[in-house]
Amino acid sequence: MGFEIRAKRQSGWGTSPWSRAERLRMALWRCAWLLLFRPTPKPMNAWRVWLLKVFGARISGRPYLSSSAIIRIPWQLTMEDKSTLGEHAEVYNLGHVTLRERATVAQHAYVCGGTHDLEHPDLPLMVGDIEIGADVFIGVRALILPGVLIGAGAVIGGGSVVTRDVPEWTIGAGNPWRPIRARNRPGLPAPDSAVSAPHGA
Repeated sequence: MGFEIRAKRQSGWGTSPWSRAERLRMALWRCAWLLLFRPTPKPMNAWRVWLLKVFGARISGRPYLSSSAIIRIPWQLTMEDKSTLGEHAEVYNLGHVTLRERATVAQHAYVCGGTHDLEHPDLPLMVGDIEIGADVFIGVRALILPGVLIGAGAVIGGGSVVTRDVPEWTIGAGNPWRPIRARNRPGLPAPDSAVSAPHGA
């Protein structure tokens, strides 16, 4: 199952759900991204990883981050070994976002951990964690919405919109994302049949 989408406490319309200290920390990160992260050439990946660690990201192994990748809140990001954020990929991680080992987020994909309560006139902020499992591939310009768990080995086709959990080792696409067929697991024979869409989808 995915993650709960929860409200961020706000005192009223137009007020920030973030503390003054959080807002200052975010502003410092934006300056660091603009001056010390974004201009770096591709071979300086180790520097970009180190900079994220300085700002509180939880990083293990050797992930890869394009210099044009955008991370909203580093201390709400986990990246494991060989996970990748491609060119202009954006992680709007108002909730915590986790990329497991070898997960790939391709160029211009948008991982969105925030939304709003549309039933309330003040449209208060709602946030949800997102986990992208090991060996997942998220295609170009895909959109991942809050609270979603993408199972290991899944493939999200380019331009897809993911609104709910995605089963492991399944290839799919569309708006909303729907399964197309099973994906071969390393070292295992190809599946015999396509995956059916879930009942009621």
